[in-house]
Amino acid sequence: MKILVLAVPIGAGHMKAAKAIMQAIEKIAPAAETRFENCFDWVYPLYGQVYTRIYDFAQRKALGLIKLFYGGVGVQTGSSPFLYRYHKLLADRLPVLLAEYRPDYVLCTHFSPGYFAALFKRDFGYKIGIVVTDYYVHPHWVNKEIDHYFIPHESLVEQVVSFGAEREQVYPFGIPIGLELEAGVDKEAARKRFGLSEKRISATIMGSRVFGGEWFEVTRELIDFDYDFLVLCGENKEAADKISRLKGRANLKVLGMVERIHELIGTTAILITKAGGITSTEAAQAAPALLFANSIVGLEDKNEEFFVHHGAALKITKENARQVMAALLADPAKMEQMRTNLKRIGKKKTAINIAQTIKGTGYFS
Repeated sequence: MKILVLAVPIGAGHMKAAKAIMQAIEKIAPAAETRFENCFDWVYPLYGQVYTRIYDFAQRKALGLIKLFYGGVGVQTGSSPFLYRYHKLLADRLPVLLAEYRPDYVLCTHFSPGYFAALFKRDFGYKIGIVVTDYYVHPHWVNKEIDHYFIPHESLVEQVVSFGAEREQVYPFGIPIGLELEAGVDKEAARKRFGLSEKRISATIMGSRVFGGEWFEVTRELIDFDYDFLVLCGENKEAADKISRLKGRANLKVLGMVERIHELIGTTAILITKAGGITSTEAAQAAPALLFANSIVGLEDKNEEFFVHHGAALKITKENARQVMAALLADPAKMEQMRTNLKRIGKKKTAINIAQTIKGTGYFS
């Protein structure tokens, strides 16, 4: 069997999900042939560049654009004839890839490759699976050519069906993360690596790679609590310098980009982060007390709503951060209940279950 995995570099999550599923396929079916491609490399060259720049700009300066787009901008389903024609114009060299590789199955970890794969399904006779990487399903994820929808949670099945999918096509397996993450982390080793005390509670702020803006304000509000306080500033050195100069009771450590971030998520007691789908899923494996801040409007805020609704997280802002943190630290039972609820959301063997479903299509045993 030949499996083509298509993702796009819009945030790290889609790439991580693709890698996790490829890991799982290799584990359960080593004879299968898998190939990963960045879909943007095979479609009209400017499409990926423009898409990425607009997305990054919208995160920084125009969140309303993201809200408008992910709200569907009038689209009721991804099967819209207009969207098919639009993507057909942009397909460029993708048919060359498909003709060369001849996949039996195309797995997409973003809805954009899903559109492109749907265009040529009948020409090449493959099946298509799509992995929804947020705890909310917008209409762009669903179109009539998709065979399997792998979604984060059973409570989202009705959303997918409402856009035209058949119920038996929907698999609420969770969001795939690396197999090594499900095994947990060595907390003692992780504490040593990040300089965390076993006797003090720890809190970690983990923003995006474009860390800045309100993250500084939230950090300033949280600097005066008695805990180990790690602030990850991504690529924003200016923000890192400003935060390093903050004074308070916290034992402050300022870091940039961090490798093996799951080790930090697995050992920190409190995690303050955006409500990204992959980050939230990784957190659900380790179950820190989860606080969401500065989530992208129209997309990540839907993840935020999901976790808050399930009693697994709290939302903080620069206005209420100090009060929320003080109340949480004063109520260990509340913190423990949040952790329990978060663990309930986390699912095991997600990538393996997706791989098993692909395996069950009859192309290999």
